[in-house]
Amino acid sequence: MSKLGDAKILGGIGSILLLVPGVSIVGYILILIATKYVSDELGDKSVFDNMLYAVIAGIVGAIGAASIILSGAAFSAITFSTSAIAGIIVGLAIAWIALIVSSIFIRRAYDTMATRLNVNMFKTAGLLYFIGAILVIVLVGFLILFVAAILQIVAFFSIPEIAPGMQPQPMGAQSQPMAAQTPAPGMRFCPNCGTQVAAGTAFCPKCGAKLPT
Repeated sequence: MSKLGDAKILGGIGSILLLVPGVSIVGYILILIATKYVSDELGDKSVFDNMLYAVIAGIVGAIGAASIILSGAAFSAITFSTSAIAGIIVGLAIAWIALIVSSIFIRRAYDTMATRLNVNMFKTAGLLYFIGAILVIVLVGFLILFVAAILQIVAFFSIPEIAPGMQPQPMGAQSQPMAAQTPAPGMRFCPNCGTQVAAGTAFCPKCGAKLPT
């Protein structure tokens, strides 16, 4: 099985586990591994880096928020003050900001994956993660985040076995871009998805990528 095939399974399963309380950390790990495989297959390190930053931001935010809330509660229990309320507010604010930062990196990773893998569901999921993170403060964001998580599952299971613009090679050989082949007279290959297009075309009719002049 190709790396994209592994990413398809690991990412899909990981996305499902994110919705299961108690094992969501396993889901994050599987998604990280999946994006690493995608990053390696596409030769684009930014995919994995952005997802890694997203996970780190989420973890740091959660730990920071929990620490402030617990510290405030402990201080209030000792001094009999109402500082626990302030601690909860500050902790929730930190968690909210961390969630937004995490969603920005997720969106960057998924935008790249959507373009390079021709799976637009990733772009939609990334956008909903960002919108949901912002709207969490008014609660409707949780519903949007849930929808984003569902679309993320569909997106990972929609990953092709071979990246667009790549062709299968004999066992043990590395895939080569279609652009390395010789196009038909008056034609050229789209550098993004490998589709043959007329030489004077400005945008690829299949993936929409702007073609070099």
